[in-house]
Order: sequence, then C-alpha cells, then structure tokens
Amino acid sequence: MYGFAPERLMNLLIKDNIVIWDVNDTHDGYSFFIGRKNLIGLKPYLKKTNMKFKILTRIGFPYLIKQNRKRVTFIIGCIGFMCAVYTLSLFVWEVRIVGEDHLVANELLKRIEEQYVPLGTFKSKVDCVELEEKLRKDYDEISWISCELKGTGLTVYLEEGIKPKTKPSKDVTGDLVATKNAKITKMITRQGTPVAKVNDKVKKGDILISGTINIYDDNHEVMDTSYVAADGDVYGKTSYDYDDYVDMDYYEKEYYDKEKKHITLYFMDYCLTPFIPTINAANYDTFTQIHKFKIFNDLYLPVGYKVTKRLPYTLKLSSHTEQEATDILNDRLAKKIKQFEENGLEIVKNDVKIEKADNKLVAKGKIVVIEPITTLVKKPKTDKKKVKKKKNK
Repeated sequence: MYGFAPERLMNLLIKDNIVIWDVNDTHDGYSFFIGRKNLIGLKPYLKKTNMKFKILTRIGFPYLIKQNRKRVTFIIGCIGFMCAVYTLSLFVWEVRIVGEDHLVANELLKRIEEQYVPLGTFKSKVDCVELEEKLRKDYDEISWISCELKGTGLTVYLEEGIKPKTKPSKDVTGDLVATKNAKITKMITRQGTPVAKVNDKVKKGDILISGTINIYDDNHEVMDTSYVAADGDVYGKTSYDYDDYVDMDYYEKEYYDKEKKHITLYFMDYCLTPFIPTINAANYDTFTQIHKFKIFNDLYLPVGYKVTKRLPYTLKLSSHTEQEATDILNDRLAKKIKQFEENGLEIVKNDVKIEKADNKLVAKGKIVVIEPITTLVKKPKTDKKKVKKKKNK
C-alpha cells in the first residue's frame, strides 16, 4: 500500500477488524498479507485515504491451480498420488515384534502374517485384544503381550518367560500325574489326596496327587466322597541325554573378487529387476536387504526396493585343534545349560564327557536336573447327590 495517508488507512483497518498480518513499513507505505475477500472490500478505504495498492504475490491453492492450468497431467498425478496414499493407509503393511526374541519372536511373526493378520488386511478388521488372546493361547512362553496398531504398522510388544500357573475352574476335577520318569525331591499338596511321597521313584503317567477326597467315619469307613481338581507342587529329579560333536576337519569359505549387486523394485507381491549382473562362480553367498518406503514414522507402504549382494567364494579344507574343538563343545553345552536355567530347571549334575572318536570330538552324557513333573489330567465332574443316593440304596 502506498499513497497520501498510510497511517490513517491502517487505523481504519484496525477499527473495522480487517485482518492483516506480517506488516512491514516501506518508504511510502506498508507491505502486508491480506485475505482475498478482505482485499476486494478495501475499495472504500482506499478512496477515503487516497491510497493505492500493488499485488506483489498471490499465495494459495486457487492461485496454484491457475498458475498450473496448462499442467493438467501434473495436477491429476498429484491428486491421484494423494488418493493412492490414502487408500493404502487403510491396510496393514508392516508387522513388527518388539521385545525378547530368542524363543518365539521369529515363529510368532510368521504365524501372525500367515494366519492372523496377513499383509494387506483392512485395519478395521484387526482386533488387537482378540489377537493378544489368541497369541497367549498359542505360545506358553509369552508372559506378557500387547498389540498396537498405528499408521499402517502392527507392533507386537512381548516379554517371554515361564507361563504363570493358573487356577483351574471350579467345574474341573482331575488328578495330578507325572509327566516323566523321576525321583520325587519335593512335594507340597494344596488340594487333593497325596498318593506318592518324597524319594519315591515314579513313572510317566503315575498319579501323584489324586483329586478324589474320601471322608471317613469313626469306624474308618468311607462316609462320603468329593471330587476336586488336585493342586500342588511336585518336583522330581530327572535326566536329559546330551549328544553333540565337532568334526576335526571342516571346510572354510574364502571370499574373492568384488561383490555383485543388483536392485529389485517391488509393489506388494509384484517385483521388477531391471538388470542382474552375471557372476562367474559355482559357489556364492547371497545377501538381500529390503528397504520399505514409509511416510513419517508409521505410515508404511507396500512399495520399496531390495538390494541383493552376491559374494563368490571357494572352499578351503581346514582343521580344528583339539583345544578349539573342545572350546566349541563347551560353549554349546553352556548355552544348553543356560537355556535349562532360564526355563526354571535346577541343574544337579553335569555328567557330560568329551572324547575323541573317528576324527571327531564327541560330547556325550546326561544332565541331571530338578524340575516340576506334574500335569492335571481332567475328569468329568461327578454329581455328589447321585453318589450319595447310590450309597443309601
């Protein structure tokens, strides 16, 4: 705005609540931003103050359309792209597992994508609470799980451990039986009639705590019988056979030449590889890295590219020293023992010995542990009234 009375014009605009912003003074007036509708209504103010205006730039979607009216294809492409992104955002395109993954994470991810939430599932059909219940039933190793649907990604947070013991329903009756051959080391009965005792040797399938409770009279005769779900803790000493070996001679890979790379473009299940370089090698390792496009942090799209690397190698015959082979076997045995301990087993005796046989170093023996050895075998609930009537008859 420039002319005779710029200050008076500004006062009139403020008085009548005409919205302007980013005001800057010039040598003969002011420059500022104003809405298109307010600009059209400035004519009486300009006439009263003997002011003129000059439009420096026009900003906004209508002006953008007008400036690019000759680029119809470009505009249609932008609108089509936005519609495509919106449509793709209605589906699930990424499933992630967050938490401990050394037990079931890989299998869990495969199970979700194949059975419960395949990639491309409508987000409206995904029930996170129902999915959590199904996964808890399928995997006893999961002690805590939570599913979150955000953007186009499904994130499963989990913690693994020993499944907490659940109390049986009141409508369930049954006996606690041995799950394997063992020698009982500790026994606590909370409900039911103990059949075995500490230091007894039991076989798989033997009843340890019966769910049948007999009530005797003064003559030591059965006066009444009730049936419950036997409950208690029974620990027994069991053994696991351990067998492992390491070949003294083995083949080692020696990589040579430069790696060969090629890129594959993909959209959903469709792939396109423009060029695959030839590789003159009988043996080579292949490594593939997948890059999935996403908008912001959680809006994954079923579009991306894969970078595949191929490394040629030759096989060279090498030999372990006896100490190296022994260290390998000891490391494997230590991992096995650690796995037992993580599952709540108490190691009593490690009777594994390492011997050399047929150009191999063999680790063989037994690992003796103390562990829970019971499971509840359910039985149909018996009606107490019917039992009493039979006795009276």
